Amino acid sequence: LWLTARSPFPLPAPTCTSRTSTPKHSFHVLDAKPGGTPRRMELSPATMLVALCSICLLLLPSVFSSSSVRLSTADSSDPDEFQCPPCPPPSKTRFAYLISVHDDRTVRDAVPLINAVSAPNNVVLVHVDTKYPREYYKGSELSKIVEDCQCGTRSMESVADCQWGTWSMNEPTLWAMDKLTEEYVGKFDRFINLSGDTLPTLDNGAMGALFSESLGRYNILTSYWSETGFRPTCYDEFPQNWHKRNAYRYPIPVSYVEGGEQVSKRVKVYFGSQWMVLKPDVVTYFARSMRDPSSFPSALKSIFLSQRRVVTDETFFATVVMNHEAFRQTVPGVEKGEGLPEARWLTSVRYERMDEHSPSATGVLPDRQRYRAMEPLEPRVWGPYFLGVYDLKAIKDSGALFVRKVSLAVEPNLYKIFPKGGREEVEALPDIDWHGEIDYMISDRPKFPANR
Repeated sequence: LWLTARSPFPLPAPTCTSRTSTPKHSFHVLDAKPGGTPRRMELSPATMLVALCSICLLLLPSVFSSSSVRLSTADSSDPDEFQCPPCPPPSKTRFAYLISVHDDRTVRDAVPLINAVSAPNNVVLVHVDTKYPREYYKGSELSKIVEDCQCGTRSMESVADCQWGTWSMNEPTLWAMDKLTEEYVGKFDRFINLSGDTLPTLDNGAMGALFSESLGRYNILTSYWSETGFRPTCYDEFPQNWHKRNAYRYPIPVSYVEGGEQVSKRVKVYFGSQWMVLKPDVVTYFARSMRDPSSFPSALKSIFLSQRRVVTDETFFATVVMNHEAFRQTVPGVEKGEGLPEARWLTSVRYERMDEHSPSATGVLPDRQRYRAMEPLEPRVWGPYFLGVYDLKAIKDSGALFVRKVSLAVEPNLYKIFPKGGREEVEALPDIDWHGEIDYMISDRPKFPANR
């Protein structure tokens, strides 16, 4: 009414009318002047049309003048309120991190992760999946952290559309290795690749001291769910008919050039994790070998692609390292559940929950109720599953340096707990665990796929 009363166009004079005498195609409204008595008015279709046009004219300037209209929910930050977080002091170890993100959730969750692992002497590389729209990334807080905040070296690139179970999952890691070899030679002591929904349990200072004083000689290629602890699992260590053994039933014949000589041998396949902690010489070996089509890693890649091998993100790096005489010696020969000699409390670098809806290769059945994420964040039945405060005891017991999968959208309290300034602070956390008296509905022998 306020708009129509001030319209520059001549409008029909409103007339008082009763409910029974209302003409067809007219509308009733209430008109009230300050201190007056409300009276019923009739608005004709022409009057309503003018009102709608007036509203559109008022709204159009604000719509077209705004350059921040977005369809993505990742942009929840106000540019006027954004401030770069403080940069922590450097540690004894120079880390080079690769952080991979692929959707709105991981773009948001990567912000506290980058803040936790950044330092003046650290390198942080961010890979944004090519399927994620670049304009969404540009409007996110992650973009501001990477491009506007000064704390060490940060860089972003999009090189791969990562599809689960395919070779494309390896491309971001190989890109980061190549970039580190080309631009950061001698500027990092450890390479660590992480998913954006990961959180360190120790801050940069404590993490740097641990690697400098205790873990300096190791390359680590497994996570908590590994059947053989810190040592990658050979295909023939899985039971017969287990899906991973069925995927690689026998050693793979590989021909390549090494030291100028042609080599042909049958290579055993090892299963590890796509998330690793590697020394610079291993990073350099992979980067240079992938530029040489006659090298062992390049030949193995060609075989994996030509034979359409699955889960190569779990097998490629572990198989290359375990078939390299020198590198194999740097992998801890520590079985599942045991700690490293230099840090007995450390039984796994990463704590994850996997395959809890099916028995493990050794026949262990799931026995705990867990978080159920909101739609559409529910993970696949085989995991990894989201973690929360009820997993705190398990995280402590594992001694893990990183935890995944975490999310601000699922359980923000973990971000208030980690990272800590040292192992003693982690030990001081309460032993919060899942209640032991819950009745678990787990069958003795799951019936797949009916009970999947």
